[in-house]
Amino acid sequence: MDAPNFIDHDLWGSLHPRNSANLFRIDFFTLTSLIKIGRNPATNNIVLPGLRISNRHCEIRWDHKTVVVTDYSSNGTWVNGVKLGMNKLCILKDGDEIAFGTTMPQDEEDYRFIFHTHKTCLDEYDRGELYEHYELAHQIGEGSFGTVNKGMSLATGEFVAVKIIKLPKTIGKSRKTMRVNMAREVNIMSNLNHPNICALKDVFHHESDGSINMVMELVEGGDLLDAINNGLTQDEGTTRHIAWQVCDAVGYLHDCGVTHRDLKPENILLTRDTPPLVKIADFGLAKVVDHLTMLHTNCGSSAYRAPETFGKRARVEGYDYLADSWSMGVVVFTMLTGTLPTDKKAAARPTIEWSLLDESDVSSEAKDFMDCLLQVDVEARMTMRNAPHHPWMKDKVPEMCEWRAKVLGALAKSKEALYHEAYRK
Repeated sequence: MDAPNFIDHDLWGSLHPRNSANLFRIDFFTLTSLIKIGRNPATNNIVLPGLRISNRHCEIRWDHKTVVVTDYSSNGTWVNGVKLGMNKLCILKDGDEIAFGTTMPQDEEDYRFIFHTHKTCLDEYDRGELYEHYELAHQIGEGSFGTVNKGMSLATGEFVAVKIIKLPKTIGKSRKTMRVNMAREVNIMSNLNHPNICALKDVFHHESDGSINMVMELVEGGDLLDAINNGLTQDEGTTRHIAWQVCDAVGYLHDCGVTHRDLKPENILLTRDTPPLVKIADFGLAKVVDHLTMLHTNCGSSAYRAPETFGKRARVEGYDYLADSWSMGVVVFTMLTGTLPTDKKAAARPTIEWSLLDESDVSSEAKDFMDCLLQVDVEARMTMRNAPHHPWMKDKVPEMCEWRAKVLGALAKSKEALYHEAYRK
């Protein structure tokens, strides 16, 4: 069995891959009691892109006492080596093996898991558990979802950010959509580990009102939009330093099969270091995809969205992870000029105002970097994994990697000192 997860207390169950080289552990959080599994990303909580997986493969439901799996697939859902069969169900118990499509080991598309129940599946949820582990201080942010407070771990003395998400009081489509986005964000973030992605440290679900508290890494230097508005990014060296970190993190996301879908300056946090360490945040619109999957949802901030994500084209043809590349091109352009490169009204058929770069004395290599990202033709657009190899930044990458390692080392020593100080008291 895997090592204990840092947010096990807010789970009712989890699937642990038999072949951990190919898959992450899949967690089932208490904020959603019905888990839909299949190939279709538009209708499933968990997307398995294998050829033996049906669009609607199976459902796993928790009624706060019992876990039941129902098979809807053509190739089968197997529990302990027994195929359930279409529309058949069975109780799923701790330690059961569940396989999707086949029970045979596979080099790729090996969808065999061990199911484990968690204590919230049996115990009544403790609504005050957040305050047993963290002390909350003043509010540091506010949005349509709720608030963000500064907090402190009672165990280690480390400062954190606590994102308090409130669901709409009225039951309806908006409440359901918000619950789906919350569940998706927690599931995605709990599997990510990158120095330029804001870390999820803990989760507490309040059964009484359906709200959720996400304990995040605290980043106190503000966001990239503040830096742009204060003219702190118009130096090309600073912009390149920030851009490389974002490209490295988003490239990692894409390698993990995750598309961010809302990459913009407000979601790029900065530390107080000079130059700043970047932390990408807000995965509420992110979605797990693979090379066989196309996204079909109109979402994200319009000023930073790729042309293919608008209107009928997005719903019919779909789009993929290269939409993040376009967003990155807009972010870099805005950092260097303080202005968006396109007219928002013509977002589906954009015209780039390249003359703004000349007015800001931008180098030819930086212009080419943005041109490679701001390609309306998706097939011609540069990927985030290839971006660090572009001439504008490739010679600087070793230097920037060394700098990041030093900053992270200093932060780790600081946190370790806080930890020992907390336990001496």
